[in-house]
Amino acid sequence: MPTLRTPHCSYSTADGLLLNAPRGWKELTQDQLRYVFFLLSTFTDPVTVKTYMFLRFTGLEVVRKIAGGITCRLEGDSRRRKFNISTWQIQSLLHQFDYIDSYDGMGVRLERIQGYHAVDVLLHGVPFVDYLNCELIYQGFLKTKDEKRLDALARILYRNRNDDAPETLTLTPAERTGTFIWYTSVKLAMAKAFPHFFKKTGGDVPPMMDIINAQLRALTEGDVTKEQRVQELDCWRCLTELDAKAREAEEWERKYGK
Repeated sequence: MPTLRTPHCSYSTADGLLLNAPRGWKELTQDQLRYVFFLLSTFTDPVTVKTYMFLRFTGLEVVRKIAGGITCRLEGDSRRRKFNISTWQIQSLLHQFDYIDSYDGMGVRLERIQGYHAVDVLLHGVPFVDYLNCELIYQGFLKTKDEKRLDALARILYRNRNDDAPETLTLTPAERTGTFIWYTSVKLAMAKAFPHFFKKTGGDVPPMMDIINAQLRALTEGDVTKEQRVQELDCWRCLTELDAKAREAEEWERKYGK
């Protein structure tokens, strides 16, 4: 693993220990982001993940455990000076990594995977048919937990230099975690942008294909000759129209009832 230390971490007798680390998803470099996904794919305990982030991003090397804390030295310090950090200080510093507990407003993803580049971080410009396939795969993963579905999701979200989807792609555990988190953050952003369409309703959820077919019928107004054109449109444009139709339906129901 290459050094992931954030600049401006230092130790001196005059100034003491000066630490700096990313305080949000968007402050992470690509290498740091990949490391976070590696940790999240390896450990289930968020405190463990945040502890590794703290040590790696600040460049601290643990020399030994002591009563009430640890003895450390700073990576790259030619004088290899040692200092102690109390457990309560570590616990306090770990809170700056609480952003990994939420994907809302994340706004980042792995820009490249195995030579393929990512589409727009919020899927702007992605055809509606690709969005529908992403939804089908994502919901299938939630139901089955089959990690190969995340590989299939990545084959839509990542492209080659000609902007074509890869025919085959097998992700590492970190890349699978990153793909899942990215698409989850996209769904959160879309839910905020289109609150009427993504409004939660009670009752049983219909099969995913029924939902997809209903969306296509709404956008084509039942004219199957328009379906291919609709599928090729920007997914955000389609969702904007679906949100408007959902809002109109809500207003009709308020005025006239079901």
